[in-house]
Amino acid sequence: MILQFKRQMLSYHDDSHDVTISHPALGALFDLWDAKRGSRQAPPRSDFSHEDLLPWFGHLMILDCLDGNEYRYRLYGTTLTQLFGFDLTGKTVSASADRIGAKPLDEYTRVVRIGAPIYVSRSSPSAREYLQVDKLALPLMEGGRVTKILGAIYPSDSE
Repeated sequence: MILQFKRQMLSYHDDSHDVTISHPALGALFDLWDAKRGSRQAPPRSDFSHEDLLPWFGHLMILDCLDGNEYRYRLYGTTLTQLFGFDLTGKTVSASADRIGAKPLDEYTRVVRIGAPIYVSRSSPSAREYLQVDKLALPLMEGGRVTKILGAIYPSDSE
């Protein structure tokens, strides 16, 4: 069975909604992921070179999927650190819940459970205020399971 994901029809947070990726940079990241995926459910991390990801540097996150629905930020972009006012590199999602809220854990758990991308546009806490952001989270698979999540966040009003 080959799963078909279309950029215009990503899962929102429940299966009753289809949404369009409205942020152009996130749409382009989805297109890259989809091209690397080919006929597979999701590509492995090794399919992405440093050069492939250059357009999104600063906005990228890479998370390691740990046991027990836990995730560690292997990379948390410098632009994200400036935007939100904290660096999550090396920290787990659950240990960061006081700063980032409960939604990221739910979103990453969903990516792993369904083995498919999610896109959300929502309010997100920062060190200074709540910001409206667009976020894309993409599964990366090895051996038939999601081992990492590639994600990016942009302020909703930015190009």
